[in-house]
Amino acid sequence: MTVRLTSPRLLTVAAVLSGVASAGAAVPSDLAQLDFFEKKIRPVLSEQCYECHSATSKKVKGGLLLDTAEGILKGGDSGPSIVAGKPEKSLLLTSMKHSDPDPDLAMPPKKDQLPAEVIADFEQWIKMGAPDPRDGKATRKAAWNDKTAKEHWAFQPIKNPTVPTPVDEKHFIKNPIDAFVLAKLTEKKLTPSAPADKATLLRRVTYDLTGLPPTLAEVDAFLADNSPNAYEKVIDRLLASPTYGERWGRHWLDVARYADTSGDRLNGKRQPLFAYAWTYRDYVINAFNTDLPYDQFVREQIAADRLPEAEKDKSKLAALGFLTVGKRFMGVENDVIDDRIDVVSKGMLGLTVACARCHDHKFDPIPTKDYYALHGVFSSSQEPTEEPIIAPVDKDSTNYKAYEAEVAKVDQEVEKYRETNAARLVSGMLDKAGEYLLATRDSAAAKDTSKRGDNFRLMARQRGLEAEVAFIWMDRIKAAQKTDAVLGPWLKFTELTDEQFAEKGPELAKEIESSGQYQPALASALAAKAPTTLKDVAAVYTEVFADLRKQLDLPAYTGYRGAGRNVKFPVAKVQTKIDGPMEALRECIFGGESTVMPDQKLMTRALGVQFTNPETAIEAKKVSINFAHPGAPVCAMAMEDKPTPKNSYVFVRGEPSNRGELAPRKFLTVLSQGKDEPFKDGSGRLELAQRIASRDNPLTARVIANRVWQWHFGQAIVRTVSDFGTRSEPPTHPELLDWLATSFMDNGWSFKKLHKLILLSSTYQQSSAPNDKALRDDPTNQWLWRMNVQRLDFEETRDTLLILAGKLDRDLNGRPFIMAASTVSNRYRAMVADAMTPKTSTDRRTVYAMVDRNSLPDMFGTFDFANPDMTNGERMLTTVPQQALFLMNSPFVVEQVKNLLTRSDFPKDGIDEDKVRFIYRTAFQRQPTAQELVLARNFLSDDPPTIPDPKLAPQASDDDATKARKAKALKAMEPVKQLNVMERYTQAVLENNELVFLY
Repeated sequence: MTVRLTSPRLLTVAAVLSGVASAGAAVPSDLAQLDFFEKKIRPVLSEQCYECHSATSKKVKGGLLLDTAEGILKGGDSGPSIVAGKPEKSLLLTSMKHSDPDPDLAMPPKKDQLPAEVIADFEQWIKMGAPDPRDGKATRKAAWNDKTAKEHWAFQPIKNPTVPTPVDEKHFIKNPIDAFVLAKLTEKKLTPSAPADKATLLRRVTYDLTGLPPTLAEVDAFLADNSPNAYEKVIDRLLASPTYGERWGRHWLDVARYADTSGDRLNGKRQPLFAYAWTYRDYVINAFNTDLPYDQFVREQIAADRLPEAEKDKSKLAALGFLTVGKRFMGVENDVIDDRIDVVSKGMLGLTVACARCHDHKFDPIPTKDYYALHGVFSSSQEPTEEPIIAPVDKDSTNYKAYEAEVAKVDQEVEKYRETNAARLVSGMLDKAGEYLLATRDSAAAKDTSKRGDNFRLMARQRGLEAEVAFIWMDRIKAAQKTDAVLGPWLKFTELTDEQFAEKGPELAKEIESSGQYQPALASALAAKAPTTLKDVAAVYTEVFADLRKQLDLPAYTGYRGAGRNVKFPVAKVQTKIDGPMEALRECIFGGESTVMPDQKLMTRALGVQFTNPETAIEAKKVSINFAHPGAPVCAMAMEDKPTPKNSYVFVRGEPSNRGELAPRKFLTVLSQGKDEPFKDGSGRLELAQRIASRDNPLTARVIANRVWQWHFGQAIVRTVSDFGTRSEPPTHPELLDWLATSFMDNGWSFKKLHKLILLSSTYQQSSAPNDKALRDDPTNQWLWRMNVQRLDFEETRDTLLILAGKLDRDLNGRPFIMAASTVSNRYRAMVADAMTPKTSTDRRTVYAMVDRNSLPDMFGTFDFANPDMTNGERMLTTVPQQALFLMNSPFVVEQVKNLLTRSDFPKDGIDEDKVRFIYRTAFQRQPTAQELVLARNFLSDDPPTIPDPKLAPQASDDDATKARKAKALKAMEPVKQLNVMERYTQAVLENNELVFLY
């Protein structure tokens, strides 16, 4: 992210916060807001509201139209439905919350309140100002014209333009990049800036490629090297450093929405911790360090499991984390698939394909059918039951044996828990067998209108039954035959109409008993009952099965909750023979040929839903061991094709229950160049990857070349880096973009060659100094008349403080650490603490810090860390007081200040000026100026100010709020109170603006 400053270097961060960098305020882009509306708001309006409040409604209720932006703002008979920016005054939100005293205003009518997360989305949308791209009447027809949309510049083949030859009196042109830039500057009547000085350039390029400052030795060596290729040698050295992959891998992890957790909650039935996401992070870092060609990088991240390379090198499977490290949306499969479509299309193609989930794309030539073509690809893929091991395991090592012992303990807990609760589940099946059978009989009346099975679940619950147990009975009945010894009689009775029952029911019961082919205890009970209704038959099943449960002495079903997996049946008690006629029934139900007991999949599902919490906690232990234990095998969050791939149907208006036409699995039509053929190889992921990574694809090379340019310069040639569609900003230098894309492909899709090309250009090496005329003519520097001033991101800032203190742990790769002095993942701390042996260093580079979607460290949010819930083309740049307060009061910063002054090379016995020079050279890679030395002498010779200022102490006259505020401020200053004068001076220097900006 670029910051444009005209201020002197000696501004402190606090001064920056007062307004110098206000141009970087955090305001959501129009495209981000549009994406939020399309994914969070429009689908709900379409599903829940349009039936009564759209132009196509038979009768518009309350005079309210919600299918246009104008209609939703205008409102209906009760007034405006929303007030942009003011959710508390918006009637729509009041109706959704069911908080209006008039029950008729509760929306949706005669239904339960919408989920809390949906209401929260609407509240957030209204706070944004209710951005709404809809105009005119609601329609599913897209706004684009097929012919003109396909003529959009980004969909045209990449050209290899002729390099221009502008007049170059100042010898600015060092390579073709400069020729394109100078030609544009000449056209705009601008001139390039002078080159940056050597020290500034070294600091810039070192941070750019490694995210770390140059060492004092590197500074001295470069300043002393007057050879013509001195700068090129620096670039080669930095590109060969493993720190390069750590820095540039983090850029890609932003795009990949990397996180170590799913976003689900631990107290639910799902385990939110990803034990092996870090192997994807390491794969990305290694890919950059080894200069893996980008086309291969793309193929591996989408379909590594289908590539021959993965057969020889299992570590390649870690690449599939690109698909699997995203949010899990509480297990809603279609949302997970949508997330995967989004990260592939935005991240690699620069297209917002996910906007076509509910309707044809509003602006780009992407019909809904194309979205569901990709939906079929990912719905035909699955994550394997067990993550594949991708690195050799030393089973004789002490660490591995310790790991196995920990896992064995957890396995024993799990098995004990499962056996007990599986028995309880069986009790639930037996005690109310008849009622469950009646529910399956009445299931036809429970036609689903939304998520599959929802209405059957609701009907079961209304009858006091457990929904997942009802699904077991439904499955068993569907699989049973009329000759089945246990369920056959029920099937025969269900063929009788209500009118036939009184006459034929008793007669059928006798026939069943006399035939001898059905279970005797059940058959004799039916004959004795002489049933005249189906309820009578159900009562017999309940009575007989409940009697069996009592004789088996199974624990009563109490509705305990937990998440099961691989449940083993029969449990011990059902294998114990019993005396009397019930023994035959026991054998029939629980024997090897049982048609009553569910298969493993159904039992797993039932336990997973019915017994949440206790086992989740047990399973969490195992996941935490795999996550943290040094002896745990290294595995990949891989994917594989399902045995039988299937095409998806178009979900009309995004509703799975409202199926449209079948959408064959294939590539996007607009990029198919007449080769619009369905995928034939398995799920189609490999073919999708090949089409994206193809040289013939007009987007792939352009999009990544544009991203690389942005990561170097702080602003891209196409500013909308993840949207090259018709709503994108046009490229400032279209010929340069195509030349870069062509050169990138011609050079084997090599990142390192592209870096070197850019870094050796005069364009990159320009000074960032302002020019009054150029600032007036081009205030945003879109024509590149100077280098942009850029602020360090959080990872660079934290890593810089550690390296200045001499404490940075340089170990590469490996399991994450939980960042100290933050609120991140408190629920995981205790869980993984014992597994982290030896203790994982918290002084590692920040790229290795754990990223918890539910609880990001406070510092991440303060310093604009990438949102792991979505793909990130660029980070927001905010300027908030907490950033300065972090450098002023953070215990972490105070600790690094003290460490800096105890480094082995710090001149402890020198005079104050020696110490000041060391601090400046270490922090800023330059000597202090004469003025700075005077300021230092004055600061160090004066009595240090009292901290905290006595004026901050609570006074008797203060009100409670003021006292609380002052107490909080005093507490924040605790770490600073103990600093001596040199430590306070050092901290003041590190608060300098120059530490966190590159010029």
